[in-house]
Amino acid sequence: MGGIGKTTMVRAVYERISCQFEFSFLLTDVRDSVEKSGLLNLQKQLLSGIWTKKADISDLHEGATIIRRLLGHKKVLLILDDVTHLSHLKYLAGNQEWFGSGSRVLITTRNEHLLIEHGVERRLKVEGFDDEDSLHLFSWKAFKRGYPEEDFLDLSKSVINYAKGLPLALEVLGSFLHGRDLSEWNSALRKLGRVCNIEIFDILKTSYDGLDDEEKKIFLDISCFFCGEDKDRVTEVLISCDVSAIIGIKVLSERSLLTVLHGRLRMHNLIQEMGWEIVRRESPDEPGRRSRLWLPQDVKHVVTKNTGTEQ
Repeated sequence: MGGIGKTTMVRAVYERISCQFEFSFLLTDVRDSVEKSGLLNLQKQLLSGIWTKKADISDLHEGATIIRRLLGHKKVLLILDDVTHLSHLKYLAGNQEWFGSGSRVLITTRNEHLLIEHGVERRLKVEGFDDEDSLHLFSWKAFKRGYPEEDFLDLSKSVINYAKGLPLALEVLGSFLHGRDLSEWNSALRKLGRVCNIEIFDILKTSYDGLDDEEKKIFLDISCFFCGEDKDRVTEVLISCDVSAIIGIKVLSERSLLTVLHGRLRMHNLIQEMGWEIVRRESPDEPGRRSRLWLPQDVKHVVTKNTGTEQ
């Protein structure tokens, strides 16, 4: 899940233990780096930290061979942050034989199945903050201290309840509310759950963008209609609509876009709001042109105004 604090965590780990290794590498935002400059360039960046001469490699296989040759007997710390494709792991951290005894490779990803495919045995799901830690982080952003001002305590707790432990939301909302008076806080909080915060939306939507078309359809259907419903019942409904619901729900779970709790489908409220916003953007001003309608007022508008489409 985006914004949960994976990058912050591995940065802290790197700062704390990197001195214990012969070579230490922290490659942040692998996805973005590969999209902008290519995986070969990322190999060159890695090699530049261990090779005295310029890393003049022509293809990924050559780069992988050189990385393995140079680091195969070294105690290495390698951190790969925000990995989105198996090729990132294949050509940057092939297997245990690439690195010497005592080496450690840490990988962050929004897609758990990548780790399974690559044979990573020790996997940790990063959980959100509890209420106490959430209030502490939010307060540092909103008040520049570890606890809210007395007049703002109840409003702060409302933000904590809305953010549901997501550090990204706590930081964004805390920074936005910093220095504002009570009336501005009340006005801003009335928007929560009704108007999507763009900064939070853009980061969370990265996980949605990585889905295929059918997985996107399943995600939007669940976020709009089936959140909290029985998993087996929802699966049957989706299968009747000619979609591969079983594997689709599994993929969404692997990417932390939903969870299954006591047999029911659950979503973080901000993930669900992200789904709503995606549908709303299909036609901001005319609900009848959207692919899905779930709000009673929108359904009423479309029926009474006869603004629906044939789709």
